[in-house]
Amino acid sequence: MITILIADDHPLFRKGLREIIEDDTDMHIVLETGDGKAALRFLEEKKPAIAILDIEMPGMSGLDIAAAVQRQQLPVAIIILTMHDKEIFFNDAMDAGASGYVLKNCAVTDILDCIRSVYGGKSYISPSIA
Repeated sequence: MITILIADDHPLFRKGLREIIEDDTDMHIVLETGDGKAALRFLEEKKPAIAILDIEMPGMSGLDIAAAVQRQQLPVAIIILTMHDKEIFFNDAMDAGASGYVLKNCAVTDILDCIRSVYGGKSYISPSIA
């Protein structure tokens, strides 16, 4: 079972993402939150396999969370889920330790492949920006 945290400050988007992910019986969302600080606390305590993080959130950004996970060497793979398709955001995400980068407008088609790839130790970038 792949355990997943979703951190995005848009409740409707989180709900849709949850529905897509939980249709797969090998995946289980253990927490969803709209607050970056709450997400990091959960990652430190529970260490799910995957964290799907929006870049811009209240409390703490997804990039700051990814950097903290990397510094603390937590056994959590990071997927950045964002609407930013500019190279600078992608580079910042990779520098922060992200293994996956998915654009929100491609999430319906890309997120399950991304989760499987990252869980398997590989990197994943939305094909539309790769």
